[in-house]
Amino acid sequence: MFGKRLYKSGALKQFKWIYLSIALLLLVNLTFQTLTDPLFEKSFEASLSGIFKFHVKYPEDFITYILTIFFPAIYYSFVRGINFYETGMTINRGFPFFNRSIPYKDIEEYKVVHPKFLMSVKRRDIDEEFYFTIKDVDRVVAIFDQHNIKGHLGKEEFNQTMTVNKKLIIFFIIFSIAMFFVQYFGVIGKIFRNFQIS
Repeated sequence: MFGKRLYKSGALKQFKWIYLSIALLLLVNLTFQTLTDPLFEKSFEASLSGIFKFHVKYPEDFITYILTIFFPAIYYSFVRGINFYETGMTINRGFPFFNRSIPYKDIEEYKVVHPKFLMSVKRRDIDEEFYFTIKDVDRVVAIFDQHNIKGHLGKEEFNQTMTVNKKLIIFFIIFSIAMFFVQYFGVIGKIFRNFQIS
């Protein structure tokens, strides 16, 4: 679409640790909840192979974990990011239909909001500004400078834009706490086991 990819920036290390720690914590919680499940205690041995056999026979809790915790943690840690190409950039905002592709010719200016990890670009065509985290600000500034896009520091906006990242982390933490209690009380297993067709 925009030619050869010049640079890709993924999640910052701090965010990766948070996402992956939550996924690991909930996997440990799922394992302990499996060991105390009445169906497990009645029919399976307390070992890794017993846990595996239990989740093969009753897969609903494990499938829920994979779909709601594991895949999003991997996606937000390693897949989601910002790609800079020869003639434009793509901001990955979660799902493919939320992605924003911006040709460099449509960028009016950029701001280095935080010297280590936060930038913004302002579009000329729709007068909209996009904030994004970046691993190597100097590399992105060099790409923008090659396309004669003017830029400047915008430190006064740093506190306002950090709320976006805080909201994302708070969402993951609240969702993880909710999933912890769903796992703890075995809600998914009870729902699926009560509606099984005999």
